[in-house]
Amino acid sequence: MQIRLFNTMSRKVEEFKPLVPGKMGFYSCGPTVYWDQHLGNMRTFLNNDILKRMFLANGYDVNHVMNFTDVGHLTSDEDTGDDKMEKGAARENMSVWEVAKKYINNCVADMNELNIIPPTVTPRATDHIKEQIELIQKLEKLGYTYEIPGDGIYYDTAKLPTYGELGGQNLSELRGGARIENNNKRNITDFALWKFSPTDTKRQMEWDSPWGVGFPGWHLECSAMSMKYLGDHFDIHTGGQEHIKVHHTNEIAQSEPIVGKPWVSYWVHWAWLVLKDGKMSKSSGSFWTVRTLIEKGYDPMAYRYLVTLGHYRQPVEFSFESLDAAANGYKNIVRRVADIIANKSGELDGAVYDTWHDKLLAPTSDNLKTAETLVVFQELLRDNSVNNATKIALVEFVDRLLGLMFVEHAEKLVAAESEVAPAEIVALAEKRTAAKAAKDWATADALRAEIDAAGWVLTDTPTGPKLTKKA
Repeated sequence: MQIRLFNTMSRKVEEFKPLVPGKMGFYSCGPTVYWDQHLGNMRTFLNNDILKRMFLANGYDVNHVMNFTDVGHLTSDEDTGDDKMEKGAARENMSVWEVAKKYINNCVADMNELNIIPPTVTPRATDHIKEQIELIQKLEKLGYTYEIPGDGIYYDTAKLPTYGELGGQNLSELRGGARIENNNKRNITDFALWKFSPTDTKRQMEWDSPWGVGFPGWHLECSAMSMKYLGDHFDIHTGGQEHIKVHHTNEIAQSEPIVGKPWVSYWVHWAWLVLKDGKMSKSSGSFWTVRTLIEKGYDPMAYRYLVTLGHYRQPVEFSFESLDAAANGYKNIVRRVADIIANKSGELDGAVYDTWHDKLLAPTSDNLKTAETLVVFQELLRDNSVNNATKIALVEFVDRLLGLMFVEHAEKLVAAESEVAPAEIVALAEKRTAAKAAKDWATADALRAEIDAAGWVLTDTPTGPKLTKKA
């Protein structure tokens, strides 16, 4: 099936043509592991997963590389500010290495909760200092670097005529200032490749280099690690839209002089998860994680479903009201799938399966229009001409494509509904029925709470109370 994606570099939707037939290699910018990843970060990881699943569904062999930035780099894109890892270590009274381990583990756990397929390779920046130094040396030989004494080794963006092409920047305006924060950068767009360690403080993360003890600039690791694991040229590079004008622009600048142009065939960028009053952030008190949702009683699949209802190039506004709506929509689909599983009939109809398979895959293959795939999916569930055995196989395909775990949740629901409540729970339900008949609402409520605490859900139906084991 034809695959189409919006390429940030060309600013248009293009047909995907792999460098190697049947294979797709992509690099996605991973987290800086000094703190937990909020739901906005998780939208990025979910979009990477949907992209990967779409290619897998189309029969591609996918090599996905996602880095963990565990090197302490400075908080600003302009190579200023505090070291994020050092700040995290001070905040938690840990070493930077302990902080990195903690938040890598937390990130992986949250990705697992969202049913995200693990990347093929998850390299850590601290394990690739050698490769980063070698990349600087190559740029140095080509004449793209200069040293600012006492500060570091910088990339001279004036040497690259196409600098800023990805973000469409007006470089004549950007380069109007020559001195930035008194550090004598030649151009405002120049960026650090290697920063020297300060003489007045001791850093936990620093390494020897041909230029002196220090640490790499944060743009460097992605170029070095993507080249190591994907080669000098690869298919797709993804990341949040905030990376377009600085981080990814700088990756291109430090890579293409070495490997040639184009370094990456397709640049795919994800829009943000937003709130009514802006982006999710720690400072605003709106820093919500996957664990926040679980603690509030939400199934993480409700959040995945919410993301899938949107389009990756458009912001998704998050609120707990929108999450509630998504959760209800998700539960309704699980209920319908559970009914199909409980009433399985017929044999798999290959011709019908193939027709619906292509109808379901086509929208997601066309620039990841997952919401349109879900519309087709709802049509499938309502189509009485498709037998249940074929429907179940198609739901399993949708689960592979979108990762929403409909079948697994539906099977748990079927199992819970088929389990017979023990006598003591039935007795509590009968007492509640009697209390309701006597209009003793306080006792009825207390008995419902007791039933709930025992792991059973009591639902009032026209034929009497129904007891279901919690899934």
